[in-house]
Amino acid sequence: MVPASLHVRRPNDHIRFEETPFFVVDRPWVWARGGGVRRAAVSAFGMGGVNAHVIVEEPPAVPVRGVLGQDSHVVRVTGADEAAVRALATTYADRFDTARDAWETADLCHTANVGRSPLEFQTAVHGHDATELATALRAVAAGRVPIARADVHLTAEHAANGTRVEGEQHRHSAVVDLVRAGYAHVDWAALSAPGARITDLPTYPFASERHWRWHRQPVAPSAPPRNSPEALRVEWRPRELPAVPPAVSGVVRLVTADLALRDALTVELRARGGLVAEPGQRADSVIVVDASPTAEPLDLSTFWSELAGLISELPPNGRLLRAGYHGAAVHPGERAALRPEAAAMAMATAAACAESRKPCAVVHLDPADPAEDRARQIAAEYAALYRSPGDMEPGTAAAYRRGIRYIPDLVSAVPGPPYEVSADGYYLVTGGLGAVGRRLTEGLIDRGARRIGIIGRSVIDASRSTVLRDLARRAEVVYLPCDVSDASALAAVAEELGSRWTRLSGLVHCSGGVNPFGAMHRRTWNDAAKVVAPKVPGSLNAVRLAKDQGADFAVLVSSIAGTQASAGRGLVDYSLANAYQLALAEGENSSGTVVTAHAWPNWTDIGMEADASFAAAHSVGADEAEAAFFDHVLSGGAVIFPGRTPAPMPESADPMTDIRTVIPAPAAAGRNRAAMRASVRDAFVHVLGEDPGERPLRGLGLDSLVIAELATALEQRAGLTVDPSLLMRTRTADDLATALATTVETASAATEAEPAQARPATAEDERVAALSALLRPLLTGDRER
Repeated sequence: MVPASLHVRRPNDHIRFEETPFFVVDRPWVWARGGGVRRAAVSAFGMGGVNAHVIVEEPPAVPVRGVLGQDSHVVRVTGADEAAVRALATTYADRFDTARDAWETADLCHTANVGRSPLEFQTAVHGHDATELATALRAVAAGRVPIARADVHLTAEHAANGTRVEGEQHRHSAVVDLVRAGYAHVDWAALSAPGARITDLPTYPFASERHWRWHRQPVAPSAPPRNSPEALRVEWRPRELPAVPPAVSGVVRLVTADLALRDALTVELRARGGLVAEPGQRADSVIVVDASPTAEPLDLSTFWSELAGLISELPPNGRLLRAGYHGAAVHPGERAALRPEAAAMAMATAAACAESRKPCAVVHLDPADPAEDRARQIAAEYAALYRSPGDMEPGTAAAYRRGIRYIPDLVSAVPGPPYEVSADGYYLVTGGLGAVGRRLTEGLIDRGARRIGIIGRSVIDASRSTVLRDLARRAEVVYLPCDVSDASALAAVAEELGSRWTRLSGLVHCSGGVNPFGAMHRRTWNDAAKVVAPKVPGSLNAVRLAKDQGADFAVLVSSIAGTQASAGRGLVDYSLANAYQLALAEGENSSGTVVTAHAWPNWTDIGMEADASFAAAHSVGADEAEAAFFDHVLSGGAVIFPGRTPAPMPESADPMTDIRTVIPAPAAAGRNRAAMRASVRDAFVHVLGEDPGERPLRGLGLDSLVIAELATALEQRAGLTVDPSLLMRTRTADDLATALATTVETASAATEAEPAQARPATAEDERVAALSALLRPLLTGDRER
């Protein structure tokens, strides 16, 4: 017999032994009191060798307490977020309902106030008895009581606005007001009734979200078990702006054609101590507000040029806030008015700021709010950028509706109804000869499709295409060249395929392209438009075609670059285009034709090359991605697949840790070195906004994008080819200038000297070559611009 558990509750209570699965013994046992304290020992021995031994002792005798001298109580509820506070309030209310007398009520209040650790969010309620407290706690759970973020810098005088109160009941009421204002220094023990003690109170609720990226989803009983990547949606939930210092610093430039809003915003900023730039005056930060909330077309090319200019003009520590209208559907009823261009501009702004490491906020305004209210909202969000800029997440987003602030939250996306691929009609796959498109075409055929139309921009001889020949062995496949951004050309393709195969059953839009990895402010709109065309007008044309033809679905194959600012670094145009697709699906989804956009991470060993820029942090296996695609064909709206995040690289494997300074620094000619130092200084000022001087380059936090930018800037200024790995292998900017000057002198001397015998390559040479090969592709296509 191996006891598994022992419960000792009260003297003379039953002791229950739960045995091994072979037999169970459950018998009442009266524990006779002897001359001393009753104690019990329990041992447990696991089959795997884990042993445990516990000694329990009866509690001390409880003294009898007199009449409770307090008729008002306060209960604090604290949690890691608002949802946890409201969930805990529900369990507290249930427990107060069971309080048998005034002393138990006082004990519960004492336990909640001094027996629980304070967390980031808090609220409080007060009442005369357990019934009033339970009612107040349920008001918290229902969302009728405000919850504040605890602010350790907030003083009681500021929180109470100088109000003084007297009397026990009024004192408790004042404490509640302080807590709801964010005050974090209440002496909770002083509020407990004398003689109150710790008692049983519900513990902190477990959070419902998962902390791993993969989980098993239920599948049909006949199907083999498989792993599916986690699927998420964006939901907007109310969240008050954390308490921020009322003052702002520096000069801010206002960019808006809304004169009433500009005047109101100027008043708000000046009230907070900010300076509004006059025309022509250089500013430290910029606030941009869309001129009109009406449905006028938004020009992406003009936006691109304006954003590139703003990013270039902002100082290194500058901040950017963009506010607009109809860029987010906070409530389901807003989806019809959603403007995908506005959503794309918001994400591009966040990605551009993430790329240049500038604090940024995106604010989605309510056009129904008065100009004065919108000005206060913008000013508050702008002030928040000054709270702790080093901790700001680039691309912070917020929305206001009827004066209430909302923030985006990721929640689990439940797959839509199962879709059975039909053998009738045909399916159209744009970009079907790309790696992802080909994989999904094969998936359609595997699931029963017999007719597939594939379109792409290239003119291909189908008889010579190995891919098309392989597909044609399994189904009827027709390839037609077409530019999806041309609505008439796409309609002509649909007419031709429809005359051959009748009904369009479904459309999968995989067309897309990427530019080389590079900074946004150095990319012209002509280059960006190559990425935007298939995903903006191309997606709109594809969705309209599917709806006009009465197709079952239209799926836009998109990217998480449209949802995460960090994924758009170096690929801002790609981020803009994918954000448009996701918003388009949210606005165009209907009961007739289900429109869904899938925001994918990198598909392992498959997909577009540009995804490799963030594949290291977000990826998904091709098999799992294909299965998830068909799970969410009819989900509708935007579905995000974040992928899995691998474990951090060990420090010993970090190339920045292992690389040594291997470039010698012999004395170069003074004139050459001085000229090269000037070129190096100019390149750093152009890219980083400052000359690093004698600071170690490793301490500047240079990543691959910045290194590529610096190498390009150096090549333009010094007139020579720069090995990008040199910026990772030299210690300071002076060492870099010396190394570049030495390279020029060595090359010049080599043209005049006899050819030297090549020396054998060393391990260091191989490492430098590998590092150069890794960084050199980032400059491809960027140097000419």
